[in-house]
Amino acid sequence: MPGIQHRVMKVIALTLGAATVLSGCASNVAESKPTAASEGAIVVEHAYGTLELGSAPERVITLGLLETDVAVNLGITPVAIAKFFATADGVAPWLAPELDDVPEIIDTTTTGANGAELDVESIAALKPDVIIATTYSQLSQYYDQLSAIAPVLGPSDKNYLQLPWRDQTRAIAAALGLSDEVEARIDLVEEQLATAAADNAVTDGHDYTLSLGTPDQIKVMNDPADASVEVMNAFGMTFSTTAAALPGLGDGSGSAGVSEENIAALDADIVMIGYFGADTRTFWESSTLFQELSAVKDGGYIAMDLSDSTALRNPSPLSIPYVIQSVIVEQIVPALQG
Repeated sequence: MPGIQHRVMKVIALTLGAATVLSGCASNVAESKPTAASEGAIVVEHAYGTLELGSAPERVITLGLLETDVAVNLGITPVAIAKFFATADGVAPWLAPELDDVPEIIDTTTTGANGAELDVESIAALKPDVIIATTYSQLSQYYDQLSAIAPVLGPSDKNYLQLPWRDQTRAIAAALGLSDEVEARIDLVEEQLATAAADNAVTDGHDYTLSLGTPDQIKVMNDPADASVEVMNAFGMTFSTTAAALPGLGDGSGSAGVSEENIAALDADIVMIGYFGADTRTFWESSTLFQELSAVKDGGYIAMDLSDSTALRNPSPLSIPYVIQSVIVEQIVPALQG
């Protein structure tokens, strides 16, 4: 992962958010714990409190990508969904084919590093039965206001970027009263990953880095517990040990800042970088030091669409099949085949 303020930096984390993400490396993180207080009631403990519902909700609002993906995958169309920053209509490309009509869009991100001010009054006017916000990175700021509107589901740990997508998917399904249906959806994604890995064995044994290019620095993912790692591991690819050793920025994005003179730290068999704007991409690609990276010389450099990098860092039952096709099959495999 469905899903990640939704700061664009976090939606990549939020691209490196976005979101999201996964990994058995996060096994030390407590899972959300669904329980039943009485027949038909829904109780789910999370990092911000306890969600309690008397019955399955009908009017659902989702404030993150994963939340929306899971709800739609389970047959629930929310009355409102979080805005996806990288498309004109605010809908993620892996979600769009699953929607007959686009729900109301709630602005949870802005272009740049700052989270949008949440329109709490508009959310209240929609009269939701539940607000699902497991990957909404500004939840601590708005939890009390949202809880006054409807029961809220938060993540099982406030560092949601490290939470396995399966556990988050199960918690969201529990809040929707659909726990009995979710395992089949998870199993299907596992089968898709296994089949794709077998069909694309060229990826096995290669290392990679995943980064976001900004005008000032390249933010390279340095968190080995990031949600994207497990997806890449399924294809036999390993997260760069050099990137993992870099000091983090401490901004919650799970990334380190790399300047032009230190750009060699990005190098790996596959170097994936998403950029904020064509000018930023041109600046970095024209650097002599950038051009000396082995990945650039050998064809292992991939300038990623921000939708692709966001999907990778925000794995979900909908975004993972998208990543398999758009990232693995269409970009990484050709790069390795050279």
